[in-house]
Amino acid sequence: MKTRDEFFKDYLRECPIALSFWRSLECEQFAKRPAPGPVLDVGCGDGFFSRTVYGRPLEAGIDLDPKEVSRAIQRKAYQKTYQGTVNQLPFPSKSFKTIISNCVLEHVPDIDGALKEISRVLKPGGHLMITVPSECFNTQSFFGGIARVLGLGSFEKVYIGGLNKIFKHHHVNDARIWRKRLKKAGLQLVETEYFVSITAFHAYERWLIPSLPSKFYKLLFGRWVITPRILTRAWAPGLLRKSLSSKTDQGAAYFLKARKA
Repeated sequence: MKTRDEFFKDYLRECPIALSFWRSLECEQFAKRPAPGPVLDVGCGDGFFSRTVYGRPLEAGIDLDPKEVSRAIQRKAYQKTYQGTVNQLPFPSKSFKTIISNCVLEHVPDIDGALKEISRVLKPGGHLMITVPSECFNTQSFFGGIARVLGLGSFEKVYIGGLNKIFKHHHVNDARIWRKRLKKAGLQLVETEYFVSITAFHAYERWLIPSLPSKFYKLLFGRWVITPRILTRAWAPGLLRKSLSSKTDQGAAYFLKARKA
């Protein structure tokens, strides 16, 4: 299995530093766990994540954005790629042994409907593996912490609220709430792991502002970066290695694995 550093370098070819940093930690979570096929990737985007993690085309991917679906098809990331919503999956019941969803479900307003639909197309005994922001995303922020120390509690609330609004987060919750949601959909939570240590989360936050222009590049050109990445790939891993390898009892994100009874 690749290391975090290797995943980080892979992502730096196509993505800004902040996104590459976070994605490298997500890649590690999925790569170290088996994903028996057939596999469905919910919210697959342009397919770069699944290709980076698994190195092969998965059986199916689906995304709401038709442009991202086109890019996934061009990348040949999936055997079949679909445009659609997680709340209305175009598959027969009990179609997939594994369903993955990386950093997606927190953006879905009707989360109960989405989990029910995922459960429908999952085979009995099959597994759902997801990553989502944890409650620490709201409580352990770097800039929010500075505001708190300075007695600017109102700024902390505005900052965290703005961050969640920019990222379109509808659900930033603890594992207890996710367990209840999954159980309601007929899924049993069997594994919970914090990742993105607080130290790593703070490093990620500090690189968000320098990474902002990439958002406009993506909208205008369909690419996160428009310049060669040779120099960035040379210095960024060394600069961020300590943060990338840091560990903690808490984290700004969860890896959750649930089983369909």
